[in-house]
Amino acid sequence: MVTSATHLALIAAALAICGFLLYRLVLPKPIAGIPYNKHSARRLLGDLPDAFTWHRERKELFTWLTAQTVKLNSPIVQVFMRPLGRPWVVLSDFREAQDIMVRRTREFDRSDFFGDLFVTLGPGNQVHMPTGDEWRAHRRLMADTMSNSFLNDVIGPQIHSTALVIIRLWRENMRLAQGHPFDATKDVYKGALDIIWAATFGSEVGTTLKQLELLSRTDNVDMVEDVDIAVSFPMAKDPEAFTALMTLSDSIEIAINSPVPRWHHWLALKLTPSLRAALKLKERYLTDHLRASWAKSQQGEKEGSLKSAMDLVVQREAVMAEKEGRPPQYNTLAIRDELQGFLIAGHETTSTTVCWAIKFLTAHQDVQRKLRAALQEAFGRAKDTASDPSVDEIVRSTIPYLDATIEEVHRCGGTVSSNIRTTKEDAEVLGYVIPKGTDVFMMTNGPGFLDTPLPVDEKKRSVSSQESKSKNGVWDAADIGTFLPERWLRRESGTLHFDARAGPAQPFGAGPRGCFGRKFASLELKILVVLIVWNFDLLSTPQALSSFVGQDKITHTPQQCYLRLAEMR
Repeated sequence: MVTSATHLALIAAALAICGFLLYRLVLPKPIAGIPYNKHSARRLLGDLPDAFTWHRERKELFTWLTAQTVKLNSPIVQVFMRPLGRPWVVLSDFREAQDIMVRRTREFDRSDFFGDLFVTLGPGNQVHMPTGDEWRAHRRLMADTMSNSFLNDVIGPQIHSTALVIIRLWRENMRLAQGHPFDATKDVYKGALDIIWAATFGSEVGTTLKQLELLSRTDNVDMVEDVDIAVSFPMAKDPEAFTALMTLSDSIEIAINSPVPRWHHWLALKLTPSLRAALKLKERYLTDHLRASWAKSQQGEKEGSLKSAMDLVVQREAVMAEKEGRPPQYNTLAIRDELQGFLIAGHETTSTTVCWAIKFLTAHQDVQRKLRAALQEAFGRAKDTASDPSVDEIVRSTIPYLDATIEEVHRCGGTVSSNIRTTKEDAEVLGYVIPKGTDVFMMTNGPGFLDTPLPVDEKKRSVSSQESKSKNGVWDAADIGTFLPERWLRRESGTLHFDARAGPAQPFGAGPRGCFGRKFASLELKILVVLIVWNFDLLSTPQALSSFVGQDKITHTPQQCYLRLAEMR
């Protein structure tokens, strides 16, 4: 006869077996053959505890991903970052990444990772859409914003005028700082927003000008005697629309830092009063400006006289509607989210890269001197008249050392640390089969880019990767981690040329899903770097304010960006 004690023992044993089976069921499921951290495969949270520890100590995540390829001595590894989800595959090899993005688009597409970050805030934006008819329609809708005529004739002058306001602001900073360093991060951040705001709406938000007006009325600021201690300035109140957009932009970090990004971000947008208010203001602002833009287009505004991305998009929608035989719809989710994405993406990436440029030019005084000499040689009129190079002079200039310096800033700063794709079918990479639906993180911040490449068996590369071996150079391992613009230059028949294929770099991705705003960003960086170096000597800053440690937000940005300036003219 079975006793009650026996019943309890059997039940306990059954529960234990079920618990063990459930435990095994929810453990990470490694992809066959690809190296991984063995201890992580035996934990329900996989690699998350180690990654979170790294992030807590360094404020970075993507450097942890790269570190796993070095730790496991393999250019391809897998990490377990999503409980109950698929492993992420991490690839640290330029040639294979380039091959995937450019020549293997049938097998790889835009990653759902971008959807996790952006879909809640901008469900109608192309950035997270799979390649297809809807994505192509959105691309066509925004295409005119990257035309040479719009960039050079409309955007270029807007960038130039805002850059000169930043120059005037920093002269006020110099006057008040009296030789002390100051934090330039907010100035760059707000200046970049002024630029993209004018490009989007055709009107000024004026954050930099407000700060300039405040400091021009300020006689002095509190400071200590030690000239190496940074000085702080009073800050002007930001316009309501600016604050709303930045609040929403910063909220993307909620998704970045969460193991359940979409749900976490959605709840935050629904339940956080400041985010709800920002969403409401953003929608009202976009609607009001779209109505005004549509009214202007109905008054016979001619092509070529349009002054903003919004005007171009409204005009393009009218043309598309006429071709398709339907009424135009100028205030749709798609148009609002595309314009919002244009604002956020165009602001974050450029402001971060300018901060890295400031740091590298400050730390490498020899590079700064060479660059300034190259600019003075190129802009003879401005030098002779002690004036600024005009926007037309900058746009039409070809200055190899300037191009090389900006490209080296991209390479070493790593504003975008990874390009991410998802497998659309089972795909072989370096001899391993990656299952359909797996995210592949192609790193730009480690081996092959900034550190000695990891060994790869050439026979394991794809055929198209093998055939493209000579398309790009490789960096000399002896100085691969050094900031050295000269690595991008070559001399032919006595003339110096910039070589964009001198070695591995992927700051804008590659292929059909590469960065949509690349031309805009390149123009903005060129104008800003020229005018900053033309007007100021970026003096060395104290060691305590010169760290090159980064942090992962929407982009990989420096934790410190301080300036100590001297007037050049």
